[in-house]
Amino acid sequence: MKRIFILVTLLSIISLHQIHAQGCSDAGICSTGALNPSNDKDKSNIVDHKFAITYNGYWQMYKSQFYDQGAGLTVDYKISSKSSVQAKTAYSFKSGPITDTQGMSDVTLSYSYQIISGGKWNLTGVIGGKVPTGKANMTYEGLPLPMIYNTSLGTYDALFGIALTSKAWHISLGIQQPLTALTEHEYDPYYWRNTEYYQHLLNWFPSSRHLDRKTDISMRLKYAIKTSKWSIAPSVLGIYKPQPGYVESIEDGNYEVIGSEGLTINGLLEASYNINTSLTLSAVGAYAIQQRPLNPDGLQRDYVVNFFIKQQF
Repeated sequence: MKRIFILVTLLSIISLHQIHAQGCSDAGICSTGALNPSNDKDKSNIVDHKFAITYNGYWQMYKSQFYDQGAGLTVDYKISSKSSVQAKTAYSFKSGPITDTQGMSDVTLSYSYQIISGGKWNLTGVIGGKVPTGKANMTYEGLPLPMIYNTSLGTYDALFGIALTSKAWHISLGIQQPLTALTEHEYDPYYWRNTEYYQHLLNWFPSSRHLDRKTDISMRLKYAIKTSKWSIAPSVLGIYKPQPGYVESIEDGNYEVIGSEGLTINGLLEASYNINTSLTLSAVGAYAIQQRPLNPDGLQRDYVVNFFIKQQF
């Protein structure tokens, strides 16, 4: 009976956060390695239980009448009691007023190392990179699509971070630095001026032609309430861009996208249930407390629900 109660609670939280939720509004750093803490009972036996595989399903809706859903896969491997590596990606199905697109998301690779351990607090460092699976140059009938339709961000990125954790608390800081610009991304509303979609694109998606994305800085504060079987963890996640993006518009020339810099703040709630020591179910919902006015990279998620199945070996 207790197990059924927990599962019903979990499903209720999923349903609740289909209404008002936003996922991680960055390019991937907030969900990388030790910067994305789990609430399950991680096994510590590095000889017999080195692997963890997480299956992820998600659904997103945007105010611009755009939908995004897909499935993800994350693989973690413990090298030792202090270090681990992670690889993750997803397959996305995107749908909007113009067309539907689908494809692999970028691949993120990371290495986490526990610098300080054994006491009340543990300190872990994270380093990694994001490898693009495409050039963000998808088209429809020969016309370039906005970034929101592309399944890849199209850039190589470097990832750095540090996490301070205790039994209940998680505090982390992450930095994602693009190493390349979108030299083959050609989207500009100008190309669509003789189509029925011109006004829609002009209202929602200003030019992102040859976008030069700038640094993302993520900051997370999380508190987990745990028992042997379940946990509920509210958290606050901030994504800060110190500089605006830079585009090469056809009609307006080269300019900084003022309004694409600044802070996005998300309030999140996560529920996890440990079926046994190896299998965990969890769901995550979030609410965008504050968003940036402009997002030329297409990362302006409005409504999101995520659920996960994690298997440890």
